Amino acid sequence: MEPALLTAWTAHYRALGITGFRLAFHFPDHAPAAWRDQLLATAAALGITAATVSTGPWHEHTNTQLRDTLREQAGPGWHLLADSDELHTPPRSRR
Repeated sequence: MEPALLTAWTAHYRALGITGFRLAFHFPDHAPAAWRDQLLATAAALGITAATVSTGPWHEHTNTQLRDTLREQAGPGWHLLADSDELHTPPRSRR
């Protein structure tokens, strides 16, 4: 994820009224430390602390593990799980 994408993603969900964010970041081993630090600093500037940060190769179970960690931290209730390239918009009421 790029800092500009994180900023746009956060703005999108805040515009929908979402106020609580639990973000998991995964960085492959080859990701430069400066790039990782910049993305985490962008999150902090947006008022978001990474709930979990992992590094290493991406395996088929990585996404499931990150998702389950976030759900456990968030506790019971409704959760929206969205990748950085997913800008979900709920349907509008037709009342």
